[in-house]
Amino acid sequence: MRIFILFIVLLVTTGTTTAQEQARMVFYNVENLFDPSDDPDTNDEEFTPEGRLHWTRARYTDKLLKIAEVLEAAGSGEWPVGIGLCEVENRKVLEDLTEKSILVKGGYRIVHAESPDRRGIDVAFLYRAALFEPLRTASLPVSEDTLLYTRDILYVSGILRGKDTLHLFVCHFPSMTGGELQSEWKRKEAARVVRSRVDSIQRVNPSAAVLIMGDLNGKADRPAQREVLKTRAPKGRIRDSYLYNTGYHLLNNAAAGSYRYRGNWQTIDHLIVSGAMLNGKSPIQADRRLTVCAPSFLLEEDKSHFGFKPFRTYLGFRYHGGYSDHLPVYVDLFL
Repeated sequence: MRIFILFIVLLVTTGTTTAQEQARMVFYNVENLFDPSDDPDTNDEEFTPEGRLHWTRARYTDKLLKIAEVLEAAGSGEWPVGIGLCEVENRKVLEDLTEKSILVKGGYRIVHAESPDRRGIDVAFLYRAALFEPLRTASLPVSEDTLLYTRDILYVSGILRGKDTLHLFVCHFPSMTGGELQSEWKRKEAARVVRSRVDSIQRVNPSAAVLIMGDLNGKADRPAQREVLKTRAPKGRIRDSYLYNTGYHLLNNAAAGSYRYRGNWQTIDHLIVSGAMLNGKSPIQADRRLTVCAPSFLLEEDKSHFGFKPFRTYLGFRYHGGYSDHLPVYVDLFL
């Protein structure tokens, strides 16, 4: 009788337990994904067949196929639910990527808006229509100051796997041109735009699921993140509305990262989550550590230093035929 009762208890328990569903979120700086046509409103002339980079239709097609290959690899056997991209020229390149490559199998849709960047590069978000339903999108300008014409922040909120709302930001903060310290004010301005919108979301729902992804052109402890976004390492007591950088474990790790500079790896591509996604307060939970996707085909020998570096498309003005100067990063979400 006792064995029979135990069997019934186990059967009921097993029947009422639901497995968690996973949703992988990827971010990738694709290094100048331009189409070969000249846009008279932007400084894209070098990315044309007649420009100094001799950017041809064949080279463009090859890069599209290579990016699709990378994103397939980042899924580890299942297409990522969401993909943030930066350094894309326009919607046309996104349509070519999602409709004329292996990505068509993922059933992706596009969220994109033109930015005031002088070179014409934007950020974008690709999502699997079967698993993510956008509710609201917005392109958030960083500044009206002509000295700070840069990429807008892309904001997307939507229902993830039909269960709960995810608030997502795709960012490409201003570069370090002119020096890191001298240009940090620009990245602070971009961070303030994101922080302001996050504050608005959390005033309504302190336990909201918030994911910030992007090339922030700085390490996890730089002022734009530490002082303005107020991010921190995901350890100790996790507070619902705080922001936690899932790449903090790579800070000052010269042997691993998403970008290599003068022989040292660093992580300037980030995935930042709200505390509610780590402490169980949100139905959407996240890994505490991002993963850098670094299959061997994305790397080549660094002949100037020991080790390997990203296999990029151009070396200066010389066509090199690789993928990007960054490696993709991803974090898994669970519902």
